[in-house]
Amino acid sequence: MNQVSKDQFASNALWKFTEIIVRKIVALVISTILARLLAPEAYGVVALTTVFITFSDIFILNGFNVALIRKESVDEEDYSTVMLLSMGFSTVVYTILYFAAPLLANFYDSPELKDVLRVITVLIFFQSIATVIRAKATRELKFKEMSFVAIFGNVTASLIGLFMAYIGLGVWALVAQQVLANFFDMILLTIVFKWNYFWRFSKRKAGEMLKFTLGVLGASFLDFLGNNANSLVIGRVFSTSELAYYNRGNMYPETISLNTYNSINSVLLPTLASRQSDPEEMKKVVRKVTSVTEYIILPMMIGLIAISDRFVGVLLTHKWDLCIPVMVCSCLYYSLNPIRSIGYSVFYARGESKRNVKIETARSIFMILNLIVIVILLKKSIYILAAMNVVIALLVALYTQYQVSKCIGYRFRELLIDILPSLIMSIIMGLIVRSIAMVTSESGVIFVAQLFVGLIAYVIMSALTQNVNYRFLRDYVISRLFRRKRYD
Repeated sequence: MNQVSKDQFASNALWKFTEIIVRKIVALVISTILARLLAPEAYGVVALTTVFITFSDIFILNGFNVALIRKESVDEEDYSTVMLLSMGFSTVVYTILYFAAPLLANFYDSPELKDVLRVITVLIFFQSIATVIRAKATRELKFKEMSFVAIFGNVTASLIGLFMAYIGLGVWALVAQQVLANFFDMILLTIVFKWNYFWRFSKRKAGEMLKFTLGVLGASFLDFLGNNANSLVIGRVFSTSELAYYNRGNMYPETISLNTYNSINSVLLPTLASRQSDPEEMKKVVRKVTSVTEYIILPMMIGLIAISDRFVGVLLTHKWDLCIPVMVCSCLYYSLNPIRSIGYSVFYARGESKRNVKIETARSIFMILNLIVIVILLKKSIYILAAMNVVIALLVALYTQYQVSKCIGYRFRELLIDILPSLIMSIIMGLIVRSIAMVTSESGVIFVAQLFVGLIAYVIMSALTQNVNYRFLRDYVISRLFRRKRYD
C-alpha cells in the first residue's frame, strides 16, 4: 500500500466530511419533519429493530472490510472471498431474525415489531455487497465518488419516506427509508465503480484474514453490547415512549459527533495502515487528527448543551421535552468518544486488535453493570442511566489512551496539550450562547441568535489565540480556493 500524503488525507477527508454534512443535514431535516408527523411509539418500534441490525453489522461491516483496508496487497480473489463470506453471514443472520421475530414481538409486547423486523432486516443483504465495494474504493481513496453515491441514495430514500409518512403509513415510512437507502447505495456503487461480480472463494485467503478479523469481530461484538444494551433493557423495563425519548435525546449528539469524526476516521485507517511500520510517524498523524477532531467536535457538543431546550422546542416541539436531559448527557459522552475511536484505528493499523478487545471488554462490563444496578435493581430513571454512561465514557477514554501510549508512545500529557485549548474555548463559547437566552423568551429568535453568536465567538477566540487547528483549517481552505481559481 502506498503511503497516504497530507494532501491526499485532507482532500479525501474533506470529501467525506462534505458527504456526511449534506447527507446528515438532509436526514436530520427529514427526521425532524417525521417526528412531527409520527408518534414517539413509531420511533420506539424502529429503535428496537436498529439494535438487531447493528448486531448483524458486526459480521458484515465491522470485520472483513477492515482487514481488506489494512492489508498490504489485495486482489480480486480477496474481494470475492470477503463478499461471499458477508453474504453467507447475512443469510444466517436474516434467517435467525426472521424466525425469532414473533418471539421478540411478544417479549417486548409490541405486535408491530414482528413484521417490521422481518422487512427492515432485508437491508443487511444490500450492506454485505456495498461494504466490499466501499472497502476497495477506500483503499484507492475514491471518497469523492462515494460521497456523490451516498448523498443521492440517502436523499432519495428520505424523500420517499417523508411522502409515505405524509399519506399516513406510520412506522412503515421509517422502514422504507432505511431499506431503500441501503438498496440505492448498493446499486449506485455497482454502477459508479463498474463493479465486476467475480465469484471465487479462497479458503487460504479467508483463513489469513480471519486471524486479524477475529479480534475486530470480538471488539465489535463487545462494542455492540455496550452501545445497545441500553435500548434492549429500556425497551423491556420501560415503555416504548421512554425508549423513544432516550433514543431521540441520543440521536442528535450521536449524529453530529460520530459523523463529523467518521469523515476523518474513514481516511485515517488507510493513512495509518500505510505507516504501520513507523510508530513515530503514526504518532504524529494521531496527534494532529486528535487535536483537529476535538477542535471541531467539542464546540458542537458544548454548544448543543447550551441550546438544548431551544433546539428541542423549536425543531421537535415540546412533546419531546423529556429527551433534553438525555441529550445533555449524550453530548458529554460523544465529546469523549473520539479518543476511543482514534485509538481503535491505531490498533487496527498496527495489527494489534487484541487491545481493542481489552478495552471493549472493560467498557461492556461497566455498561452492563450500570444497567443492572441503575435500571433493574434500583429502578431509576433513564436520566440517571445516561449520566452514568458519561462517567463510563471518561474511564474508557483514559484506559484507551493508556493503551495508545503503550502502542505508539502518545502520552497523556501530550493528549492534554492537544485538546485543552479547544475545551476551554468551547466552554467559554457555551456560556456566551447560554446567556443569550436571558434576552428574550421568543424561542425561534433566540435559537437562530445562539447558533450565529456561538460560531462567531469560537472563530474570534481561535483567531485571537492563534489556535494551531484554526490556522491549519484556514490555510487549507485558502489553498484549496486559490488552487481552484488558478485552474479556472
